[in-house]
Amino acid sequence: MNRIILAYANANVELAQTIDNQLSRIGIPFEHINSSSGSLPTALLAAGEPVLLLVTDNLLKERASMKGLLDALRQFPLDLPLLPVVADGIDEQGQPVVTHIDRMVNMLHYMNYWQNEWLNISTAYQAGDAHEKSALELDLGTVRSISGQASDLIGLLRERGALAYQDFCDQDFALFFHKFELSDWHGQYRRLVAQLATQQEDTALVHLPEMPLRSGLISPEPTEHIIEITPKATELPPVKMFTVPPRAASDEFGSSSEPIQVTGDPIEQTIQDAQLWVERGYLERGLELLRVAAEEYPNDKRIETAFHQIQAPQDIRQSKAIPDPILETAPSQPEPVNDAHSYDLMGDSALSKGDFLFAKYCWDRVLDVSPDHPDVFRKLGLMTAEHLLDYRDTAVQYLQKALEKNPHDQEVKQALNGLLGEHSQSQLDEIPSAERLESKQVQAESPIPESIINSPAAKPHKGVVLITGATSGIGRATAEIFAENGYRLILTGRREGRLQELKKHFELAYNTDVLVLAFDIRDAVAVQASLGNLPESFQHIDILVNNAGLAKGLSPIHEGILEHWETMIDTNVKGLLYVTKIVSAGMVAHRHGHIINVCSSAGKEVYPNGNVYSATKFAVDALTKSMRLDLHTHNVRVSQVSPGHVEETEFALTRFDGDVERANIYSDFQPLKSRDVAEIIYFMATRPPHVNIQDVQLFSTQQASSTMINRSGRSHP
Repeated sequence: MNRIILAYANANVELAQTIDNQLSRIGIPFEHINSSSGSLPTALLAAGEPVLLLVTDNLLKERASMKGLLDALRQFPLDLPLLPVVADGIDEQGQPVVTHIDRMVNMLHYMNYWQNEWLNISTAYQAGDAHEKSALELDLGTVRSISGQASDLIGLLRERGALAYQDFCDQDFALFFHKFELSDWHGQYRRLVAQLATQQEDTALVHLPEMPLRSGLISPEPTEHIIEITPKATELPPVKMFTVPPRAASDEFGSSSEPIQVTGDPIEQTIQDAQLWVERGYLERGLELLRVAAEEYPNDKRIETAFHQIQAPQDIRQSKAIPDPILETAPSQPEPVNDAHSYDLMGDSALSKGDFLFAKYCWDRVLDVSPDHPDVFRKLGLMTAEHLLDYRDTAVQYLQKALEKNPHDQEVKQALNGLLGEHSQSQLDEIPSAERLESKQVQAESPIPESIINSPAAKPHKGVVLITGATSGIGRATAEIFAENGYRLILTGRREGRLQELKKHFELAYNTDVLVLAFDIRDAVAVQASLGNLPESFQHIDILVNNAGLAKGLSPIHEGILEHWETMIDTNVKGLLYVTKIVSAGMVAHRHGHIINVCSSAGKEVYPNGNVYSATKFAVDALTKSMRLDLHTHNVRVSQVSPGHVEETEFALTRFDGDVERANIYSDFQPLKSRDVAEIIYFMATRPPHVNIQDVQLFSTQQASSTMINRSGRSHP
């Protein structure tokens, strides 16, 4: 391997050349491939080299690039780096077109594009003569195949760690150098950029080692060569960022004579796609797009306005089967029952891959075509209740419809009880059934009476939270606040008796489900045995709070006790790593999760005699930052909280081996309370999905730093 493949759509030559110009100045050898000379997917597989793939609107709409791309990426060797970079494309006038692949509406946009392409070819096919039909048959098959694979392709790109172009460019392409195992070369690149930035008048000589690529790339032995730099002539061009000016939100749906232009706004793009389908006579497909958008953007009034304006013309309501390139094998109208069956199978496939939003989309389409299709409400209800936490009201209605069809389905009853709380049967009977779902539309309001929703017993479970070291102090307070707010808990600690007491208390007080696991996080085998075999209902952990930690001793380094050092390192660092490795793997698989590490002010500044404890907390601080770099492309958030002195914990008692007198360190000032820290943790965990709070450091008012404390008395009770 002697190069890096730079692959892109034919329209993105300028963007590719910009990247090449930036990075090749230090000897990185790029070979460009695009669809201008043949099949891009075939070239990718034939190259056998690391690949930088530019994922743009052009690539996702270019037939020569999309045909076979999914199979090529699936077959791409796992031992070779592959970095998809999501960048803006350009339209026919050279104007930028924003590319998004991160949400369901974005995926549907590209599915709709290819379905519309298929309909255009199908229309031409039906109107053509024998010769024209023969010429179009291959196109029909190709476009149908691309349409059926568009969602899987986008999902695979996300699994491969697709990187936004801005992130790719940040910090002098740091993630690129890391992905392609060129970390040492990154320093050389930064020095070159810094030297060029000085714009010295005289020619400068920059000594660079030969490129140390993996597996014998370029040269097995580093050799020196000299690059002659004349600042005015060879100054690195700036990376061209493709952006679209923001467009004011419109309250009007618009008309076919004034189509909405592509602006990068996923809501406006969805409205445009929906309008296209309605104008072509496919009302239900247009409405479905708006329903999906409404679920992802519940507070945007443009969607509601568009929905009402689409529904208003009653004369366009037609009972018409939708020809779908995903399902068709010939350009003829499908039978509704076959259409429903095909979407049902697609939903099953999406569920098996963990693509829950697409599974929901497919099964909802089944209801469009065949509302009485067997078991669809059951599948939708159970899957939505378990995996789509933001759609719990929708899940309730699906489950109620499933019970109408089979009142004796115990699994459905159990899932519905889990969403509503443990009501008596009489309470459950009082909950009215959801009104019949016409064309699968789910109503915004819950059919559950408000009095039941607001009762403590009826709080829906919002997710699963795993808290280590939950038997006392910050861990216990954190468990309490999550239980109060309707979360299910996995609580770990070494004292089983205390864990059982907490389980009983939380279940009685807050009617939440609690799983307790007694083990020592220092024991890697015990961690694996406990967390590697969780009950199915607790397997999808949404939030991990790495709270378990301790301090042992307060001595200068030359008087330190080895046993104390090993206990702190094994608990505060290794234990955190053991738990995080297992839990984060599940979060990455589901592309969802939040890890919150409990650090300390001792991880920010050292203090006398706190040597090894501070070292372990500095390690937690570094791990938190590193974990975020590793996990942010997998949609996993990583945060930490770093408190100073906190009372209502066993910290001081543990540090001084149970010596109550020495542990009495809070009597002359008011430190933080455990609940103070727990509330910060809860705040972090409940921010909107696009917000990640990296770190919060907090002290009580009377503490200014690790060593500066106003010990004049407890001024605040």
